[in-house]
Order: sequence, then structure tokens, then C-alpha cells
Amino acid sequence: MSTFKEGFIKHGQDHGYIKPKKKSETCEEQLRRMCKNIAENITAGGGPDITRGAKDASSFMEDVYDIEWITHQDHTYKAARLLVAGGGPNIWVNLHTDTVDGYWWGDHCKHSFDDKIGLNDYLEEMHDCR
Repeated sequence: MSTFKEGFIKHGQDHGYIKPKKKSETCEEQLRRMCKNIAENITAGGGPDITRGAKDASSFMEDVYDIEWITHQDHTYKAARLLVAGGGPNIWVNLHTDTVDGYWWGDHCKHSFDDKIGLNDYLEEMHDCR
């Protein structure tokens, strides 16, 4: 006869319903994951927001909070930086270096991308219309 009370598990028995806790991501891991996802989406033809799945530059720009223009001395377009996340982590899509640059407190990361959605061409046209 068992002397264990109901709800207790005897040594060696299967826990069944008890699942180990998943280790939560650190801020640095979250930042790296977000930057990598954005870079992969630009390369694969998607937007900064994974669920939206933007397939072109115009759709991508819907999720941009700010544009920092990089110009030549004569003010013609050279490149731009796009702020796609701010407040917690700050994440910039840098078209001068073709990297997604993330900053969160003391953490920093970079992920390269290949502009498959025509962001640079779109922004050059946008700048020329100004």
C-alpha cells in the first residue's frame, strides 16, 4: 500500500503532465533573432514584419518608422537607413552597407542581406521626387 498523498509523484514514476520550463531568450538573443529575420525577409522578398510577408519595397515601407537619408555632397541620393523597430530594440535597415543593424542597451548585432525587393531603387526614386 502506498503512503504517498494524491498529487505527489513517487520517485522513478513518469511525471507525464510536468513539462520542463523553456529557457527564455536573453535580450541579446532576441535582438539577434529579430535582425536575422528582417535580413532574411529582405533577401527572400518579405517585409520586416514576418506575418505581413511584404513582397515589394512599397509594402516593406509601410512598417518603416523613419528614414535617414545618406547623400552625396551635391545632395543626390547615395543610400538610406530605415528605422523598422524602436523603443525597445532599435533596428535599422542600412542600405549603404546592406546590413540590418540592431541595438539594445549595450548589445549590438549586424546581419547582411541581399536587396531582393528593390528597396534601394525605391528609395532613390522617392528621394529624387523630393
